Amino acid sequence: MTITLARIDDRVIHGQTTTRWTKSRSVQGILVVGDDIARDDLRKKVLKAAAGNLKLGVYTTEQAITSIPKGKNSEKDFFLISNSPQTFAELVRLGVDFGGKLNVGPMNTREGAVVLGRTVAIDAKDYDAFEYMSQHGIDIGFQLLPDDEIKSWKTMKAKYDSLTK
Repeated sequence: MTITLARIDDRVIHGQTTTRWTKSRSVQGILVVGDDIARDDLRKKVLKAAAGNLKLGVYTTEQAITSIPKGKNSEKDFFLISNSPQTFAELVRLGVDFGGKLNVGPMNTREGAVVLGRTVAIDAKDYDAFEYMSQHGIDIGFQLLPDDEIKSWKTMKAKYDSLTK
């Protein structure tokens, strides 16, 4: 079928993912991509529990090169989630097609990050990753919940630039 949602969420899979987003988009499984996540057995167990009845695959970026196309060509609909814009930028660099749209959810405050709004804080590496994806035709929208207004990368970029220059 397809990737019905490609999303950055620093918590990866949690209550909003399994209650709100699964109600707004068709999904039978979740593909999680992140080298740090794929190498953490405890975190994978927690994600499996959080996914509930949904099929779950957790992959390194390298594994995702073949796993994402398999998901897209399967009979099921999938969410594709990572905790990092750098991971999605790397997928774009590697030529992985995840649908051309990227939804950005919570990216909470951390050292070196600039707060752009409710649950959105990005640092220079995040900025560069979003800019790279945007320049390669990815439509980036910041949206915490399905009913929230979508803010474009252009809007968030302008806010970041105004706060850092």
